[in-house]
Amino acid sequence: MRLKTKPTTIAAGVAVAVFALVVINGNRGPAVYSGHNIAIALVVGISLGGIYAISAGGLVVTYSTTGIFNFAHGAIGCFLAFVYWELRVNRNWPTPLALIAVIFVLAPLLGIGLDVFLMRRLRNAPLVVQLMVTVGLMLTFMGITLTMWKPTQGRALQHFFESSKGVEVGNVIATWHRIITVAVALGIALLLRTLLYRTRIGISMRAVVDNRNLAGLTGARPSVISGASWALGCMTAAVAGILIAPETGLVVENLTLVIVVAFAAAAIGQLKSLPWAFAGGMIIGLVTGFTRVFIAFGPNYSYASEAIPAVILFIAVLFLPQARLATGSLRLTKRTERLTTPGEALGAAALIFGLVAAWANGWIPWITGTTFGQRTEVWLGRGVGFLVIGLIMLSLVPLIGWAGQVSFANFAIAGFGAAMYAHVGGQHGNPLALLWVMLICAPLGALVALPALRLKGLYLALATMAFAEFSDKILFRHPRIIDPVKNGRLYEPLRVLGFRISSDGPDRKAFVIFLALAFVVLFLLLEALRRSRWARRWIAMADSPAASATIGVNLTTAKIAVFALSGAMAGFAGCMLGLQQGSLRGDSFPLFAGLPLVLLLAVQGVRYPVAAFMGVVGLAAFPALYEVAGQPNYLTSIALIGPGLAAIAMAYRPEGAVFYAGRDLAALLPWRRDAREEKALAVAKLRSQDVTRDEINDLGIDRPFTVEKIAQLDRALNVADELLERPGVGAPPAEEVPDGTLVS
Repeated sequence: MRLKTKPTTIAAGVAVAVFALVVINGNRGPAVYSGHNIAIALVVGISLGGIYAISAGGLVVTYSTTGIFNFAHGAIGCFLAFVYWELRVNRNWPTPLALIAVIFVLAPLLGIGLDVFLMRRLRNAPLVVQLMVTVGLMLTFMGITLTMWKPTQGRALQHFFESSKGVEVGNVIATWHRIITVAVALGIALLLRTLLYRTRIGISMRAVVDNRNLAGLTGARPSVISGASWALGCMTAAVAGILIAPETGLVVENLTLVIVVAFAAAAIGQLKSLPWAFAGGMIIGLVTGFTRVFIAFGPNYSYASEAIPAVILFIAVLFLPQARLATGSLRLTKRTERLTTPGEALGAAALIFGLVAAWANGWIPWITGTTFGQRTEVWLGRGVGFLVIGLIMLSLVPLIGWAGQVSFANFAIAGFGAAMYAHVGGQHGNPLALLWVMLICAPLGALVALPALRLKGLYLALATMAFAEFSDKILFRHPRIIDPVKNGRLYEPLRVLGFRISSDGPDRKAFVIFLALAFVVLFLLLEALRRSRWARRWIAMADSPAASATIGVNLTTAKIAVFALSGAMAGFAGCMLGLQQGSLRGDSFPLFAGLPLVLLLAVQGVRYPVAAFMGVVGLAAFPALYEVAGQPNYLTSIALIGPGLAAIAMAYRPEGAVFYAGRDLAALLPWRRDAREEKALAVAKLRSQDVTRDEINDLGIDRPFTVEKIAQLDRALNVADELLERPGVGAPPAEEVPDGTLVS
């Protein structure tokens, strides 16, 4: 008889193996194995594990009952922890009253509000839209927290019953805060398990996410149930945030980063099993506790302990079941998508290059203090930075926009490009080194694609996130990649056709022009590629992998090819990033620095190469407005919240700003007769369906009175009679002549 091992069990077993490896390699730190030290590690680990388990449980509840993975879970907990500090410490509310106000009043109201105004619009949205809206929500809550509670002022949240001694376990004191944490974690685990599997509302929650309409036929109220799910998720986020704040400090970044640990614990439970998610949280907590006490990593791996959750997340995701080939869903399309013609692509490229060149030379009016024909070195340096970000965003278009492979790893790949450029020719200004870096980063992109061969959607996004976090904490901190001791410039000016390209003041204008030229070349290549069979394969693979495989598309080759292309483009952008910065630091490429780039591209329209340039324009517009307005403080607050709010707007405009702007403005172009005809048909259809869009005086003159028009008019004037709108009930049916005119 063949034994079947569940992937959850395998993932948990690997996590336990990581824990065992930590234990086996102990005694390398200041502490040695003893009953006292082991007890300390257990107390710390179980306490942290309880907090991680609570946060993971909230993620699992929200995802398993709504189908939306909430990246903002940690940021919501961070915000509510700051609210608790405001009530408890700053306003001296009693602890029970502050807890009730935050956990049982504000958190549920926040969850219900998020469901009503945002999440209900995301049920049938593409995965990238769902993820980016929640990422935007995360940035919004982080911005709100930083705006309301300035980071310049230190804050601390005391442990519960901090003045009391606690409970002595052997020779170790277990504080009441940690005892309460473990008790609360166990209580929440039992409560959520009972709620989801032993109560009607819990069963309804799980039924709604499987089939909303069918659940409604059984008496479930999907709107109420989804609101309850989000309320529960926000409540668990509040509990986790309040409990961990005394351990990590009231620092927004620290509290938000807890979400990576929660992702790992939830992945062990396959994002649907509460017991395994809680077990995953406890395992990660124990690994963290033992690492703090017994392991002292060498100087080359000083941040390795912070990468443990990312390693566990990556391993857990890899042991998830292989994604089945999914069929596409029916979508109503009004017309076949129109591709950009070669002439239009050339015109757009010329316009992009012309605008950037004119701006760099000072021919476009800008902020006060800049005269015509001049551009300050400060703004030229900013322009370089904006265009480098645009190149990174451009590398995401074929990967996410066409192939549907959601990846958060491209900023990390750009970091490798910057580091490799310093090793293979950047110190000599050799332009051939750019090609070498692209050839190195293409296989790196293909390496990232390996999980994509068996994963897709959310699991792939989590795997690439784990790769980015691991790169930040382990690889970029290693001196062989980025040497923290080496000072000075790592890059000499790049020499191309006699021009010096660098971040030096006199060279910045040439740098901007070079980046604009590189951008339009890649833009034209992508526009040409969009009309090729490779792009059609990627788009077909994103729409329906099963159908693509049926017609002979090799999905493995297609995925590796698009990841390699994206990696090569990101590697080139990384070279420019290194050349712009002049030197690198080990903390130059954190995970949360790459998320806004994906978000910004998605807001503009992830399927369109021109969206990357529109993202550059959006980035440049805000600092210009900031200087024109005299650098007011309120614009600083808007800068923190603005990107998140823009991403949240995707819930209402999921295709991105470029799509809707193009749809509305295409009719103004002289050669777009098709757009004008389409717009005229749409207007005519709206007028035929709504009499208020017609001139009422035209009825009976240019337009005949028909039964439908009279009914529309009665409804618009609120004088509709049910008997008249239902022919044959209480009155003889109206008759019409063949042209639709009423016969009296």
